[in-house]
Amino acid sequence: MADITGEPIATTLRLSKALGLARQGKLREAQQMLAAEGTLPENALELHALAALATGEGDYPRALRLWRLLLQREPGHAEAKRMIDSIELWLSRPAWFQFIPIFMALMALGIVIAFVAWVMGGDEPAPVRPRERPVMSAPAVMPQSSPPAVVLPNTTPADRRRRNR
Repeated sequence: MADITGEPIATTLRLSKALGLARQGKLREAQQMLAAEGTLPENALELHALAALATGEGDYPRALRLWRLLLQREPGHAEAKRMIDSIELWLSRPAWFQFIPIFMALMALGIVIAFVAWVMGGDEPAPVRPRERPVMSAPAVMPQSSPPAVVLPNTTPADRRRRNR
C-alpha cells in the first residue's frame, strides 16, 4: 500500500519553507525551493506559488509563462486568468509608463513629509535672532529742544494738549 500522506506533507513543507524565504526577501531562494534543479513543479499549488513569486520579483515574462502553464493544467483557475491579463496589460504599456507608480509614491511621500513638518511646527513662531545694534557715540553738542511735556496722572490726551499750548 502506497503512502498517501507523504506527498501532501512534503508539498506543505516545501511551501512553508518557500514562504519563510519569501518573507525574508529571498525570492530567488524561495523559487529554487519550489523548482529544484530548474524543473517545474507537478503540483498545481507549488506552480501557483512559483508563479506568484516570479510576479513578486518583477520577472514578468517568466511569471506570464508560469501563469499560462497553470491555466493549461487547471483551465478554470480564476487567479491565473486575472494575472495573465494583468501582466499582458503591464507589458503592453510603454516603458516610461512603468515609472508612474514610482513617481506617484514619491509625490505621496513628499506630501506626507510636508504635512508632518507642518504638524510638528505647530503654532510656535520661528525663533528670532536678536539684531546687533550699532554702537552710537554721544553727539559733541546737545541739540536745542523744548523741555519734555509733563504728564500728570489721570489726565486725558485732550487735557494734555490744552496744557502744552
